[in-house]
Amino acid sequence: MTANAGNTAAPLLRADDVVVEYPRKGLPPMRALAGVSLEVAPGEIVGIVGESGCGKSTLARTVTGLIPTHSGSVSFDGTAVGAMGRRRRDPGLLPLQMVFQDPNASLNPRRTVGAQIEEVVVARDRAHGVKRARRDPQAAHEAVEALRRVGLPDGAAEKYPHEFSGGQRQRAAIARALASRPTMIVADEPVSALDASAQAVVANLLRDLSREEDIALVFISHDLAVVGALADRVVVMYLGRVVETGTVEQIWNAPQHPYTQALLAAVPVPDGTGARPEALTGEIPDPGSPPPGCRFHPRCPLATDRCRTEEPVLLPVPGTAAGDTAGACVACWVAQDREPADATT
Repeated sequence: MTANAGNTAAPLLRADDVVVEYPRKGLPPMRALAGVSLEVAPGEIVGIVGESGCGKSTLARTVTGLIPTHSGSVSFDGTAVGAMGRRRRDPGLLPLQMVFQDPNASLNPRRTVGAQIEEVVVARDRAHGVKRARRDPQAAHEAVEALRRVGLPDGAAEKYPHEFSGGQRQRAAIARALASRPTMIVADEPVSALDASAQAVVANLLRDLSREEDIALVFISHDLAVVGALADRVVVMYLGRVVETGTVEQIWNAPQHPYTQALLAAVPVPDGTGARPEALTGEIPDPGSPPPGCRFHPRCPLATDRCRTEEPVLLPVPGTAAGDTAGACVACWVAQDREPADATT
């Protein structure tokens, strides 16, 4: 079952049963992704959430070609996404861009941000048969415009990354991604390294760019509150697998998987009561040696004997008379065994 909540548009990004393994000396390989399928439609904002170590960042790097798959396939707008090597990236993949968690690591500290964005413009046009000089005036103009689009002041193109604040550096990284004229941006924890005010600015910027320019956005975060304010659809991951998908309303109003319920219970609520959110108990098992059956069962208060022996698959959530679970999916035997009338209780 693909992690798609009923969007009927042809997918722009498609991942089918993707497995990614990392070798470990003297130990079984760590299976960071254990058969993940995902579709993202044009212009859609998909939030991918889960605890650290669930495979979110590996998925981001795999669908953009930074990490090879062990098995399975990824395609973007009909072009196969393979691991990047020494050869130039396929021109068909240039509209697929990534924004990394740490702009300090993704921006070259020895070059101005303007020069780095100009390089993207030149590479983009060359891929389409338009030759430009490295210091082309049109490329310089586009760099300035890209920085303006993300709210950076005049003169930003002439500055080096260290001359910006953390939030401004991340906006410069987004401007560089925009210079390729993307139809999809994969943002891997783009606000987690920023202070609270900068987080709001960057998150709102990505949402507005997606809406205004019809750019699909895959937004990866461990912060469900941020994802809830941004996304159209949510994909919940645990230990290398997708355990639940649905619209923001479906996930927030009627979470089906006990793991999703626990994540939501851990989100602080500003209700003035001073009540602390509930912490998710237990530790994530070793991805190289996951437990049998449902991977969440050692931490799950609702686990049954079936959960301990048989791994659940991602299936549609049992519907209700109101149809408010249409398109939602869950990998949980307990949720699947509920009567349809109880699906939202």
